[in-house]
Amino acid sequence: MTEFYVGYLPKAPERLARTIFRLVLALGGITVVLALLLAFAQGPFARSSFEYLQNRDYSGSLIDAPYPSLLTDEGRFLLVAPGKHGAADLVGGLINQRVKLQGSLIRRGDDKMIELVPGSVRATGGQASPPPLVDLGTVTLTGEIVDSKCYLGVMNPGNGKVHRDCAVRCLSGGIPPAFIVADAPGTVRTLILSGVKPREVLDFVAEPVRIQGRLQRLDRTLILAVARSGNRPAIERH
Repeated sequence: MTEFYVGYLPKAPERLARTIFRLVLALGGITVVLALLLAFAQGPFARSSFEYLQNRDYSGSLIDAPYPSLLTDEGRFLLVAPGKHGAADLVGGLINQRVKLQGSLIRRGDDKMIELVPGSVRATGGQASPPPLVDLGTVTLTGEIVDSKCYLGVMNPGNGKVHRDCAVRCLSGGIPPAFIVADAPGTVRTLILSGVKPREVLDFVAEPVRIQGRLQRLDRTLILAVARSGNRPAIERH
């Protein structure tokens, strides 16, 4: 016989109560299992960091090929200003000189960047010249355009749809654009994009795109000089 529970009664019939209790336990167990599966299915955050307000002293050669950078014995550091701004206004007049500066380290793997302390860049005497640009040939690569500052460590994750609005603002403010690709073995590489203006890439941020250009190496930094078709860069959605 079917048992019914009327809300104003002090308790449900025993058989109905047992059934509901088992159902609640089963649903609770399924919820816990699904939560664990979803948690373990998420990829780990990248090994990136931003030493916010932990300013260090750096010295080296200041170059701007293709964006302001500091060449040191520890490698090359891209330079950016605080917030969503590039470093061009903070290093004007000191390009191709030996300098000292202060800033906070941003790092993702072997890729490094410094957020400059405004007013800290000063010449130390002596001229500097960038290392030779090595041409690695014409390529067509598929990947994702990101703003290098957030991607290298200021935000985590610093790419994908969730980061699109922030990336658009960073690129518009002069942060160097980067192109994230995977090589044949599956290793993710960060290429700095050159030959394009921010407004030309904003519509492609956080989407899979294909870019044609010349792959170059400056010291240990990979650069993709984007080819152009007429007045437009050779970028298309993939």
